[in-house]
Amino acid sequence: MLYMVSRVSTYLNRTRLQSRNTERESYNKPWANNNSDLANYMFLMTTDNLSLSARDEYILTKISLAGCGLSIVGSLLSVFLICYVPIRSDGLFSIGNLCFALLSAQLAFAGAENAFPVQVMCKISAAILHYLFLTFHCWALAYSIHLVMKLFHVLPGLRWKRRCILVAVGWVAPVIIVAVTAVIDADSYEAGRLCWLSEKTNARWAFVGPVTFIMIVNFAVMILMLGMRYLLDTKREYMPLKKLKHMAAIVCTLWPVSSLPWAFGLARSNDRLPMYIFVVLNSGQGLFIFLFHMLLSAQIRSLLRTRMNGEGEPPAGNEMHMSKSGSTGPSNDATESSIVNVGCGMKNIASRRG
Repeated sequence: MLYMVSRVSTYLNRTRLQSRNTERESYNKPWANNNSDLANYMFLMTTDNLSLSARDEYILTKISLAGCGLSIVGSLLSVFLICYVPIRSDGLFSIGNLCFALLSAQLAFAGAENAFPVQVMCKISAAILHYLFLTFHCWALAYSIHLVMKLFHVLPGLRWKRRCILVAVGWVAPVIIVAVTAVIDADSYEAGRLCWLSEKTNARWAFVGPVTFIMIVNFAVMILMLGMRYLLDTKREYMPLKKLKHMAAIVCTLWPVSSLPWAFGLARSNDRLPMYIFVVLNSGQGLFIFLFHMLLSAQIRSLLRTRMNGEGEPPAGNEMHMSKSGSTGPSNDATESSIVNVGCGMKNIASRRG
């Protein structure tokens, strides 16, 4: 009798161990060429092979899937609002292109899990992903360039030249990076466990490097915007609480479109908290852009009411009028208001010195 119980117990333990090993293998092969699992977002910013436990891999994959779904919806709504509410603004032109690039990248991210057992197709898929995610970050850089140009009155009255600069940064620069990466080493895009940049040849720095540079530039621009807002509020003798409110509004406005949340991807792979923060913030980035840059924008809401009331398209000068309204909500017009007012003040000071 004891012998039978021992045999049954041994069999159950062996079965349980085999089931656990099978489950672990299914978790540890995200976005492989021979299965249909979805990869988690974290691998995009790692420069070496990411080693995660089965539980972390499973949770991060589910978060990535849910976040991408919400982000795609948010990006679509943002693009729809920009098209529905006609605003002649370089800022929203940049945001619209940024949302379209993010939408394309996440659709490609979700589709590439069906990857391709053929190595050539896997490499093509990796190159497409490289380009689309770079375009998203480059449009974040283009938006910062727009803010600086507006602050220092670069090319005033020459909208087509300003937009040519933005398009060159947003769509053309990533083409150059991807082309150079492919030309330098034909094996930069691997067709192994992941359809992504190769870790063996350090090709992943062709993505991590430009993204890190963009984060540094965008962080500097955010500091500049905060400093300009503080100078403006000090000149107007606002109370400290109101100053803090204005600066918080700028941070809320800029962080979803500045690539700064991607900094969590630079944390060490064995730090679990930054990994979860990174996946949550960046897989759902399209939703955050819709909420902070579109839905809570006083400018967008006002023009949307105007359009829905049948009052027609706003006049060309309405953008500047709206941007000077002094809104303090966490919206894009709060930042643009700071730029317009501080920029005019700097221009007046310079003219007096001259």
